[in-house]
Amino acid sequence: MTDESMQGFAGFDAGRTRFTPIPNQVFSDLLPIVDDLDELKAILYTFWRLGQQDGDVRYLRLPDVLVDLIFLQGMGATPEERRTRAQQAFARAAQRGVLIEIEIRRSDQSERWYFLNSVKGRQAVEKLRQGDFSHLLHEIDDVIVGLEKERPNIFLLYEQNIGMITPMIAERLRVAARIYPEDWLKEAFEIAITHNARNWAYIETILRNWAEHGKESTQKAGRPSAASIIGDPENEDDDTLFILE
Repeated sequence: MTDESMQGFAGFDAGRTRFTPIPNQVFSDLLPIVDDLDELKAILYTFWRLGQQDGDVRYLRLPDVLVDLIFLQGMGATPEERRTRAQQAFARAAQRGVLIEIEIRRSDQSERWYFLNSVKGRQAVEKLRQGDFSHLLHEIDDVIVGLEKERPNIFLLYEQNIGMITPMIAERLRVAARIYPEDWLKEAFEIAITHNARNWAYIETILRNWAEHGKESTQKAGRPSAASIIGDPENEDDDTLFILE
C-alpha cells in the first residue's frame, strides 16, 4: 500500500558530491529521544548550515532560517504556519540541549541565534556574554539574554562540569531535580569537582547520603562525610563523557 500524497525522490546524483559531517551521537543518543519531526529537521539543517561556514565561531540566525523557502516548505500549508513551526522546532532543539539559544539586539531589533552545544559553541557564547563581539560575522549591539538558562539548572551543572548528557543520564538528572533541593545539587557538584570526581555516580551518592542521614546532622552525629563514604573517585565508574570539539 502506497501513500499517494508522498513526494518522490529521484535519487542521489552521480559523481563527486559534498557531504555534511554529523557526529555519531546524533544517531546513537539523539535519534532515540527526539520525538518531533520538525525538531529533527531543525537539528539536521543546523549541521548542514554550520558545515558551510568557516572558522571556529559558527552560528545560525533565526531570521536567515525563516527566509529559506526550501527548508520551510515541508513545515505547513501556509507561510505563517511554516514560520511558526520552524521557530518552535529550533526552540525545542535548544530546550533539549542540542543547541544554545541566545537573544541579541541589532539596530534596536531583537534576534534569536543558535550555536551548537559543543565546546566551541559554548566558548563563543561566553565571549558574547563578556561583550566580545569581534569574532562574529554580523555586527550586534548587545546580548539581551542567554535563553539556555531556561533549561533545568541541573542540566547546565552537568554540561558545564562533566560533559554531554546522554538519554540515560538525562532521566537520572530529571529524577534528581525532583527529589533534591537546588542548593544540594550545586554543593554536591562542587564537592565532586573538589575531589576531581567528575561523574554522576559520585554526585548521586553524596545526595543519597544527605537524604538518608540528613545534610546537617551527618557531621553533628559524627558520621563520615558523603565524600569519604564514596571513597577514592578513581575507583568509581567513570561517567565522564567527551564533548564534541
